[in-house]
Amino acid sequence: MREWPRIAAASRVYPGETVCGDQVSWWREGPATLACIADGLGHGPDAHRAAQTLLALLEGQPEIDLAQRLVTGDRAMRHTRGAAAALVRIDPGTRIVTVAAVGNIQGALFGARTRRFDGTPGIVGAGLRHLKPLDLPFACDDLLILWTDGLRPVDLGTDPTVPHDDPERLAAQLMASLGRQSDDCAVLCITFGE
Repeated sequence: MREWPRIAAASRVYPGETVCGDQVSWWREGPATLACIADGLGHGPDAHRAAQTLLALLEGQPEIDLAQRLVTGDRAMRHTRGAAAALVRIDPGTRIVTVAAVGNIQGALFGARTRRFDGTPGIVGAGLRHLKPLDLPFACDDLLILWTDGLRPVDLGTDPTVPHDDPERLAAQLMASLGRQSDDCAVLCITFGE
């Protein structure tokens, strides 16, 4: 039996740097799966450190909702450059993806219809506005993609070459075709098929 959901990511370092300021992580909390994509401001070691700090702060708080985790992270990130981030919770029982996002992270749930979303203006670590998480119902053949501003906007359209059922190939393909050379970039791809 395959792992559910299937998740993969790809990232690329800003030319000339040795570490990436755009980071991705995912983990289980009970029956739910959580995933986060974080874009540390700028690039290089300080951006990398900011993104890694945020990811470490968000994991392991199952009793706290997504928006509150980002608010808590905001306070703890004041000593860093800060980061844009999207935190998602995938609930297999209700078949709902809950998204809380801040800054210039973009995402879309591709399925029978495409539902796009952007982060609330702000930076985690520089003070946050009120965050209102978004609930998106999903079907088993839907595809969730989140990306940092180092990637041009994703539009899967009707391209028959898009590997909808293989998140690893899709992440690599999107990075190769849409990644900008002028910034770090990261993409997170999630499929729900069982």
